[in-house]
Amino acid sequence: MPLIPHLCVLVSNRTYATHLQYRADEHAKTCMHTPGMTTDIFDGLHYRLLLGERVVVGDQSLPHHYFSDHHDIALSFATDSFAPFKKQKHTTWILLIFNYNLPPDKCFQKDNILCVGIIPGPKKPWDADSFIYLLVQELLKLAMRVSAYDALSCSLFALCAYLIMCFGDIPAVSMLMHMKGHNGLCPCRICGIQGIGIPDLRNKTLYVPLSRHNHPMPTDVVKYCPETLPLRSHDSFMSQAKAVESPPTEVQQEELAKEYGIKGVPLLSALMSLRFPQSFPYNFMHLVWENLIPNLVLFWSGCYKGMDKGQPYVLDPCIWQVVGATSAEATKMMPSSFDAAIPNPAKDRSFFMSSMWSVWSLFIAPTVL
Repeated sequence: MPLIPHLCVLVSNRTYATHLQYRADEHAKTCMHTPGMTTDIFDGLHYRLLLGERVVVGDQSLPHHYFSDHHDIALSFATDSFAPFKKQKHTTWILLIFNYNLPPDKCFQKDNILCVGIIPGPKKPWDADSFIYLLVQELLKLAMRVSAYDALSCSLFALCAYLIMCFGDIPAVSMLMHMKGHNGLCPCRICGIQGIGIPDLRNKTLYVPLSRHNHPMPTDVVKYCPETLPLRSHDSFMSQAKAVESPPTEVQQEELAKEYGIKGVPLLSALMSLRFPQSFPYNFMHLVWENLIPNLVLFWSGCYKGMDKGQPYVLDPCIWQVVGATSAEATKMMPSSFDAAIPNPAKDRSFFMSSMWSVWSLFIAPTVL
């Protein structure tokens, strides 16, 4: 579903054209920007650096700068899988565009999210680039300007739109960035920390402790300092991605891919408005509501991979049952606008969604715990 006609229709509608002035207002107040204070994406370092750069498409440097015109639109891209059927054996991938020119209270509303494509299932796409190729082509055209009608000035103008961010869960972002992912030897897309295995076990799962002092196998780094992790830069990421594709044999390519955690040059790197990995931040929903909070519940209930026996943080089973029952009962007194009723976390954790974990951890857990 083409993106350019979508955007052209929006700017030709007076109501939407008025809402789309939000970014221009922020851009006009550049001198009011306070370093270190973030109110929205336009206070982010990546956007601020783009403001002084010329637009580049391929090897061509264009005469205009990023977001130099008040019509210019800032976009983000997201993808994730969902199961269209109850049995959840088959998945489909949806491709979404978010328009940051709209005010923050409008840009993430369902009616303002642009669906630009669906990747059919039943499994994860082997080559996601082949499905987003047309989208990237459109974004390159938008960087070079396309003709559109402005409903506010009743005239034609040159419309530009730039993709500045991509997000999703770790498997989805790893797919877009051509990375090995969280099970790789170099799993992190932000830094170059190395994973280590469990010695003397067939289990091939790698983990990434900061300290390796007690690990029996020799490692290149004995301890990583969390304040000084070996962060990836755009130049180093692209250099490694190109290096992976350079060796003549597949064996050599696989060795480099394993070392760097990168499988090749991603198609999205053709968009110079993106920076790898800075334009691919971690998703708060998956990081906290889908990961951290459920893991804490497993810790407190003594169910975390059999590692909690005798630990002081494990709640007595009787107490945990009361906590769960009280949590479920408490939701009857909460406004329905918060979300659906929350199940009992002691019995029905599998029914929890991220929004339920959010409500439980913010409004119920501080009291019942």
